[in-house]
Amino acid sequence: MRILLALSPQATGGVTGSTVWLRNLYEPLVDIGHEVVLVDATPGARARLSRDSRLRTLFSEHLWLTFVSEHRRKPFDLVFTYLMDGMVDPAVIDGMRGLGVPTCNFSCNNTHQFDLVEDLSPHFGFSAHSEKDAAGKFRAIGANPVWFPMAANPNYYRPLDVPRVHDVTFVGQRYAKRPTYIWHLLENGLDVDVYGPGWRLSREGRVGELRRFARRTALAGAAVAAAEPAKRATASARLAWLDSAERLRRTYPAAMHGPVTDDEMVRKYSESCISLGFTEVFDQHDPSLVVKRHLHLRDFEGPMCGALYLTGECAELPEFYEPDVEVLVYHNEDELLEKARFYLHHDDAASKIRLAGHARARRDHTYHVRWQALLRQVTKAS
Repeated sequence: MRILLALSPQATGGVTGSTVWLRNLYEPLVDIGHEVVLVDATPGARARLSRDSRLRTLFSEHLWLTFVSEHRRKPFDLVFTYLMDGMVDPAVIDGMRGLGVPTCNFSCNNTHQFDLVEDLSPHFGFSAHSEKDAAGKFRAIGANPVWFPMAANPNYYRPLDVPRVHDVTFVGQRYAKRPTYIWHLLENGLDVDVYGPGWRLSREGRVGELRRFARRTALAGAAVAAAEPAKRATASARLAWLDSAERLRRTYPAAMHGPVTDDEMVRKYSESCISLGFTEVFDQHDPSLVVKRHLHLRDFEGPMCGALYLTGECAELPEFYEPDVEVLVYHNEDELLEKARFYLHHDDAASKIRLAGHARARRDHTYHVRWQALLRQVTKAS
């Protein structure tokens, strides 16, 4: 197939130089033999974040002109994008469909951030979603969902022959209940290192301190004086979360580290006796709202790297791994602590789970496998 692929390389804005989505979506598609014309959607992402209509127009024109010129040279069989509301003018997608080319947009985090693709999705012929139970949300807005679960590229995510120098590690952003779990492990004597945006104390000196003070003061004021009860509740929850996260950073600064590169993350999986995962998210990233759960890229990257992967329970997880046979699963803070302690001192049991998880990920959860399944569905339905 000849495919136009438009995406931003980075999965997280706070990790400079990351090419996670190129590794996971672009390269496997080329590996299995498809001809891919790649468009960098980073300018569209900047337009969304800055709400700059001029930047959005420029990216939209670039995407459309690339499509038209390449389609004229040799027709496309599919347009596959990873775009969100505010990144592109929907008329561009309408124009592609009007020329008879199947279109599909990918999105993840729909469990708690569906609003990011709510306006754009109905313009596509297909909406590829990573969380299985998100299908109903897409149907409700007139979109056509197709399940495209997370996975990983085994060309990058693989075990390395390095010594295990860490007991417990986590690589990822600081949000939701993650600081609570890390605090519980550290307070109970485990050696834990966390890497990613938001964990390390700010190095901005006095300016950073003043910013944090101003933010906390504003939240405290809203928690007491906001006119609407809902706004007071939201401010109170955010203040409590901020205080607990700051307590963690200030009490255990040696355990808090900044972001690591894509390759360093892969190395951490091999250097660690236990690699942590967290499935909880706050709905709309608001700590006053309900806690939801969904799978993440690391749920496939970690086991594929041969990690002993210990993650939170999630209804979708058993569709991919056998709990406590291929990956370890906890349901609360105490079970997380109990399992971490046990497997740190039982190497044989840890090795069996590590090997089983690696074999399952390599066999069933590569993006090469995912692409083949998705393209069959899209081709059949087009």
